[in-house]
Amino acid sequence: MNTLSMFFKAITLLLGLCTALFAFSGASAQGAVAENVKVTVLSSNLANGAAVGEWGLSALVEVEGNCILFDAGRYPDTVIRNAEVLNVDLSCVSDVVFSHFHFDHTTGFLPLLENLRAKNPSAIQRIHVAEGFFSSRRRVNSGSNVEANQMIALRELIEAQGVEILVHSQATEIFPAVWVSGPVERRHPEQNYSAALTVSMDGEWVQDFLPESQALVIRTDEGPIVLLGCGHSGVVNALDHIQDTIQDEAVHALMGGLHLFAADDETLDWTAARLLEIGVENLMAGHCTGIEPLMRLRAGLNLNRRTAVVGAVGSSFVLGEGIHPTAIAM
Repeated sequence: MNTLSMFFKAITLLLGLCTALFAFSGASAQGAVAENVKVTVLSSNLANGAAVGEWGLSALVEVEGNCILFDAGRYPDTVIRNAEVLNVDLSCVSDVVFSHFHFDHTTGFLPLLENLRAKNPSAIQRIHVAEGFFSSRRRVNSGSNVEANQMIALRELIEAQGVEILVHSQATEIFPAVWVSGPVERRHPEQNYSAALTVSMDGEWVQDFLPESQALVIRTDEGPIVLLGCGHSGVVNALDHIQDTIQDEAVHALMGGLHLFAADDETLDWTAARLLEIGVENLMAGHCTGIEPLMRLRAGLNLNRRTAVVGAVGSSFVLGEGIHPTAIAM
């Protein structure tokens, strides 16, 4: 073999090795799983003791030393007050994930930012939202062009505080093993949203189907841990999307709001059957889920008071331990 041939063979081998290493690196990132996970509910409809309940949602998600806040509650001081009552330190929070733009998930953010920055100037560096979060909204039949998406006006104020806003158009890993789902594909006709608003889409006003409705997902060896804000995309749509794009395994834990409080019997039966097929192993749902729907899902999933409870303020889920409910939530 002449020198030139040996040179080209060496180059070919080197390129092959680089390609293999790149593919391995990508697979490792795609396949990252967490071993230490704790989720604590800070805002929900049900609370006991000194904590306060509200029509809202927020949870602290702790994964391998990273602190992520999922939604920020409805009233300005709910999350701040409940964190103090529960002795939860939020000053470690670097990232906030918003499930959607509704005020009962976002209003508590600015007061919380001010509160945490006083303790830790580096707190809350980034916000993660899905495409559509800042879309213009109008109220149906109001006869007014007043903007109904309060987050549009607040965006500049938030960015002025040095917070980076990341808008995701697809499933994205934001920390090792921690993902946002991005906009959810709507395969099933789940309509877990009201007809009160329209949204501007491609220059037209259509019924607001909450295109930005997204989930926070933690990959684990036991399967994905999933948090939904209200599940306006439909909980089945969301979990199908997550299994297709993030982790195709039985759902180890499902938490947050499922927006089933007004669902009829047919819808509840269908939802329970689909979640059973998907393989939901633990359920800690609150906020807009509804108490009766939660009990119906518990029965339909063959779960019990240890594995399916109301996601009340102070409830938590710890990987390897399961659900730690409050006294009132079981």
